Amino acid sequence: MYVKKSGLLVIAALLLAGINMRGQKSVTEFLEMGVDDAKIMSEAYLRPYGEMLGKSLNGGWYNSAGVHKIGGFDVTFGINMAMVPAAGKNFDVSALNFNTNLQAEDPNLTIAPTIAGEMPMSLRPRMELEGEYLLTMPNGTGFDKLPAPMAQVAVGLPFHSEVSVRFMPSTSLGDAGKVNLYGFGIKHSIKEYIPFLKRMPFIRTSVMLGYTNMGSEIGVDYGDGANQSLDISSSAFTSRLLVGVNIPFLAVYTGMGYGSTNSDFALKGDYGPEVGTDPFTLGYATNGFDFNAGLRLRFGFIALHGDYTFGDYSMVSAGIGINFR
Repeated sequence: MYVKKSGLLVIAALLLAGINMRGQKSVTEFLEMGVDDAKIMSEAYLRPYGEMLGKSLNGGWYNSAGVHKIGGFDVTFGINMAMVPAAGKNFDVSALNFNTNLQAEDPNLTIAPTIAGEMPMSLRPRMELEGEYLLTMPNGTGFDKLPAPMAQVAVGLPFHSEVSVRFMPSTSLGDAGKVNLYGFGIKHSIKEYIPFLKRMPFIRTSVMLGYTNMGSEIGVDYGDGANQSLDISSSAFTSRLLVGVNIPFLAVYTGMGYGSTNSDFALKGDYGPEVGTDPFTLGYATNGFDFNAGLRLRFGFIALHGDYTFGDYSMVSAGIGINFR
């Protein structure tokens, strides 16, 4: 693997986040490490963004524990902001299984920043390899949050249910390539099955399932190869039990459940004899339970909402929309 590709992975991740690309050039220094070691280092360096990308897709599915009446709907525009925990801002270089003999310049200082952290360090080979070299690890961006804009429509169905849809057709972002997104969710009220809750008009309880898939394709220009691109794909699934209170102008809600995510950064195409075809894929997966709490304020048909998710990657979600019935 030619490390410049890892630099392109960094660029793509940052483009998706819409943030400053500081550190973009430094990561190309991984080239000095060779194909296999550059992949190992890149995977550790990019991990927080790879994991946050999936996490951010699981947010913003609901702004109430209730469901719409038949024909009721809402159109919501919002943003999910996932945040890196302290443990995701650095990694121990000495714990990586490099194929060549590399170590920190100072053996007592082996903690390096991920792309979400900040703290430069240097590496050197344990044995001289045709002229000893010193590799300075790229510093991180210091940006430990990943914003993901989201738009969706929810419509009330019979049998105390509603369906939600997210969709963005393949859209060109100029030099940033193309991006597309789709998702669907379903929410079903369970209050009707619990006798004592049926007599409490303001209480809302429901179960919810949601799936989101995002893809991005960025053109790559390297050497004498052909059909080169960087493909980023991420999918996220969440299941929730929702409990809340609805009054005419205010909804307070909580949700707890299990979610899983998968994100891949893959180089596709022919990169010449040194690199080969479809050089590598970096894969990141997360799963586990989390919990969120939030509220929605209604002013006529206009609704504002915000909530906070507690988990390995915490997240703030906020949005505005039109809400009817």
